[in-house]
Amino acid sequence: MQKFQFLDKKQHGTADFPVEYYFVNASHPRYTMAFHWHKEWELLRVLEGEFLLSLDDVSYSLHPGEAVLIAPETLHGGEPQQCVYECLVFDFYGIFKKMEALKPHFTPFYRNEWIPEPLLPAGDAEVTILMNLFQQDEPCCRELKAIAGLIRLFTSVIEGKKYQILPPDSPQSKPWSVRIKTVLEYIEGHFGENISLDTLAQIAGMNARYFCRVFDSLTHHTPMNYVNLYRVEQAAFLLETTDKTITQIAAECGFWESSYFTKVFKKAKGCTPKIYRGNIKKGLSQNDYEKY
Repeated sequence: MQKFQFLDKKQHGTADFPVEYYFVNASHPRYTMAFHWHKEWELLRVLEGEFLLSLDDVSYSLHPGEAVLIAPETLHGGEPQQCVYECLVFDFYGIFKKMEALKPHFTPFYRNEWIPEPLLPAGDAEVTILMNLFQQDEPCCRELKAIAGLIRLFTSVIEGKKYQILPPDSPQSKPWSVRIKTVLEYIEGHFGENISLDTLAQIAGMNARYFCRVFDSLTHHTPMNYVNLYRVEQAAFLLETTDKTITQIAAECGFWESSYFTKVFKKAKGCTPKIYRGNIKKGLSQNDYEKY
């Protein structure tokens, strides 16, 4: 399990082949997709169940076979509902930067002048071929086939005009969305301290009432509820990776009363911190956790 950050700075793939595939089920430590963003593109496809996804201020209910293409620096997160899903994260520019013949076609995507329509229907041929490639064990010429698959996927977007054209000077994100990212970065750096609603609103440059409305429309949580959820994620990381006492972890994550920490943790994770640590040691998945 990795400590969660809103800005995902992890290198996906290698410098020569910046593509990485993730298969996610209930036993995965990042099963619930907390809100984050990164500089790479992401292709997400649901295999089983339902996935409730938010992209900036738009919500999607994804079912088996449906996929979304997520543009760089898009704030996104979601809640899997008895779900199995897969993600392909790739650095578009890193893959194609040396392919001069392709630059005229792909430059508008590099510059965020063309933003693809996110939703891809179940059974989309290009998505199916591309994602199925990574479900196989070391298939022949995987890298070559993956690059060819990405070319076909974006060719389909271009030929079908399945994209939005933005002016060259238009930011990809709405101004308030950029402000919310700044708030999330503040939470990441100060979650162990006392954080007030007024402080977060001031960072966003909004009055508290409007800030709450904007934050809730994006994350589907109140600001202070989201602060607590972030603290719980950090606490879960410490419970799994350290031998610190529960009282120490509570204080380090901004909970000044152990009883309140236990209450908030149990509401978010379905069990107490003590049982959570025990379940991790037993190797249980989140769906199989003992709840007492």
